[in-house]
Amino acid sequence: MNKGRDASPRVRDFYRNAREALELRPIFQQTGFAQKLQPDSSSKSLSRIQIWEQTVHLDEKRTACLIIAEGKPASEELRSWGQKHKIALFLSPCSKNRCRTVLRRVLSDLFPRQVVVSGGLLQIFGLGVLIIGDSGVGKSESALELISRGYRFVSDDVTQIEKIMDSQLQGTAPALSRNFMEIRGLSIINIRQIFGEQAICQKSAVDLVINLENWDEDKNYDRLGLDAPEEYEILGVKIPQTTIPVAPGRNISTLIEVACKVYVLRRKGYHATQEIIKRLDRALLVR
Repeated sequence: MNKGRDASPRVRDFYRNAREALELRPIFQQTGFAQKLQPDSSSKSLSRIQIWEQTVHLDEKRTACLIIAEGKPASEELRSWGQKHKIALFLSPCSKNRCRTVLRRVLSDLFPRQVVVSGGLLQIFGLGVLIIGDSGVGKSESALELISRGYRFVSDDVTQIEKIMDSQLQGTAPALSRNFMEIRGLSIINIRQIFGEQAICQKSAVDLVINLENWDEDKNYDRLGLDAPEEYEILGVKIPQTTIPVAPGRNISTLIEVACKVYVLRRKGYHATQEIIKRLDRALLVR
């Protein structure tokens, strides 16, 4: 998982944003306020926030908090369940319809549909590849080399990403910088004018993240591919990530190209690491 501050919305964020509109009153002080919220497929409601009805199934794994609407009291059964599983219970005098309306509005603010990320987007082997990394590591130069090999350019340095389905992201370039790339020593260049219309892709799915980082002599890099795959999270969607150390003499564009091919093969079920392990096992059995 891409490391950094976990910015996932919590029950406390929902309470802060909906407290006045729904006149929410927590039963247990701040018990359960640290529970994470997760959007459902529509991104307009949350499966983990429930409005209490007699037909609601009390499932602590699917519930972050529970709203008891229409001024009804919380039964001893509900209180015991909330305390046992550390789940926040809120009382509201509002109707269930009013609660649902406010819930959708608040959650649309907590779970935005678009975000701007620092990184360039290319289409390689039909994959939308987001190239990220520290400033000066060579992202744009590597992308330019890949474009010269026939791959398609979406954006450079800054990419607008939109969540179009529950687990699908789509990226495009900001209108101001569309078709343009900044290369140190060359200033700003127009990819469309240099490479032609066929080199441009207006928008693309985001399938894979390539993280370029400066080579760290003290870091123990995975050489056999035995470590668990990395992930990069955007708008709550986890995207496979490959980290490539950058050092003098390494052809980063070729490594990005190969990393994409490896990802395609893995999606088809082929893993080179597993094959070499099988060969070693067979060799040991022969002995």
